[in-house]
Amino acid sequence: MRTERKVQCLIYLDVRVYENRLMLIEAKGTSDFEQPGVAKLVPTYEIGKRSEGGILELDFINQPVESAKKENLTFEIKTVVDLGKLPDDLKGVKVNAEENADIVLL
Repeated sequence: MRTERKVQCLIYLDVRVYENRLMLIEAKGTSDFEQPGVAKLVPTYEIGKRSEGGILELDFINQPVESAKKENLTFEIKTVVDLGKLPDDLKGVKVNAEENADIVLL
């Protein structure tokens, strides 16, 4: 079985902040001829240590659970982040896929 890798193409990204405490990040992506798996968002740097211009940068990862490859897979994830664990200068969220990326400014 292959190791984790980025989802091929990010097709949707939305970020919502609730009551200045919690942030909901929703992402959707597709991959051609890939192993089915579990989607996850992985920080590109240790959260709370530093930020690139106030941007939380995340990689959109597929964690395979099957060895057989399938065509046209869609991966979706919704995750909640506690804003208290992020730098005070947070200005946006960037999600990276293999072929593209998107950013939402807060």
